[in-house]
Amino acid sequence: MPRKRIVKVVLSKEQKELLEELARRLGTSESETLRMALMDYAKELSLVKERVRRQAAKSL
Repeated sequence: MPRKRIVKVVLSKEQKELLEELARRLGTSESETLRMALMDYAKELSLVKERVRRQAAKSL
């Protein structure tokens, strides 16, 4: 199982309030909300596919 990493995020007051509201509406923790947002953004930019392709090429 991959190790989890701790990342410090600095938010403005308004961003923190937005995160709290998103987490409340989604019924998840703020941490999980940030993880989901990060992965959605990476998927939107096709970063996940690029990384998988690079790792597959390295293993050949």
